[in-house]
Amino acid sequence: MHARFVPLPNQRRSQEAYDTAQALRERPGEWAHIETLANLNRATNLGYRIRTGMHSAFRPAGAFDATARSVGDGTAELYACYIGQPATADTDPQQ
Repeated sequence: MHARFVPLPNQRRSQEAYDTAQALRERPGEWAHIETLANLNRATNLGYRIRTGMHSAFRPAGAFDATARSVGDGTAELYACYIGQPATADTDPQQ
């Protein structure tokens, strides 16, 4: 073990996720394959993070939909769609 004093590297965000979210925004209502993951659990978890806006590239919460599909080899495909800004009390036409 040793101590090496160096400046911390800058935190990096995944530009790929932001690029994917932007591509979905440019084609609202269209589903796109966005990721292949090791298993259905991982794909479902990422889909939840996208739908709820927990993944910062896909905010605000409710602006994206996502769903996972199992593949025969044990992997899973994740699909997402930009559905638009969620309605608020100020913009809800039924109020």
